[in-house]
Amino acid sequence: FLSEPRGLVRLGTSVAGGLFLATRLPVLLARYPGLSVELVMRDQHTDMIDERLDLAFRSGEIADASLVARRVGNLGRAVVAAPIYLERYGAPSTPTDLADHVCLIHDAAADPEVWRFGGPDGPITVRVHGAFLANDSEAVRRACRAGHGIALLPEIQLIDDLRAGRMYRLLEDYPSQVVPVHIVYPSRRNLAPRTRVVMDFLVEQTREITMLLEQGAEVLV
Repeated sequence: FLSEPRGLVRLGTSVAGGLFLATRLPVLLARYPGLSVELVMRDQHTDMIDERLDLAFRSGEIADASLVARRVGNLGRAVVAAPIYLERYGAPSTPTDLADHVCLIHDAAADPEVWRFGGPDGPITVRVHGAFLANDSEAVRRACRAGHGIALLPEIQLIDDLRAGRMYRLLEDYPSQVVPVHIVYPSRRNLAPRTRVVMDFLVEQTREITMLLEQGAEVLV
C-alpha cells in the first residue's frame, strides 16, 4: 500500500524505557512490514540532532525550547525486592527502615544514595547504603531480581516483573517523586507517516502502563 508507513525511525529512550518497548515494538512492526525502529538507549539525554533521532521518549521537564514536546503521562519510581530477599530479611515498613537493609544503587543522579519519598507527614529523605552500584538500571534490576537487595527503579522497567511476581513493590504508602513523560521531536513540520505511527504507539503504551499503575495494586503486588 502506498500510504503504509515505511522506513526507519530512530527512537531515543532511557535504558528502562527501551527495555519496556523491546517486548512491545514487535507488535507494531508486524502491523507495518515496511517499518523499522532503531532504539538508541541511554540514561543521559543527548542532542537529538547529533544523534539523528526522529523521536525521543523522555521523563522530566523538557528544557530545550527547540524541541516539540507532547506530554503523555506521569511515571515514578518504585522500591522493589525479590521474594528470596524478603523471605530472608523481611520488608521495610517505613523508608527509615531502609538503613537496616542492603540497597542496590542506580548511580544516575548527583546523589544516588539519597532516596526521596512522600509520606503522610510530608517528604522523607533517606540515605541508603549498599556495596553494589551501577550506572545502568538494567544491571540494578537484575541484581535485585536475583535477591541481592532492595532497589529504587523506574516503574516502567518493573511492570512486567511485578505482574509476574518476580519482584514485589514495597513502601506503597510512601511514593517516590512522579515525573512527567514526554515524546519529543526536533521539528514543527509535519511528521512523516512512519514517525507518526511510532509516536501513536508510544502514547498507547504509556497510557496502558499508567492505567495499570493507577489501578494499583492487585495486579502489581
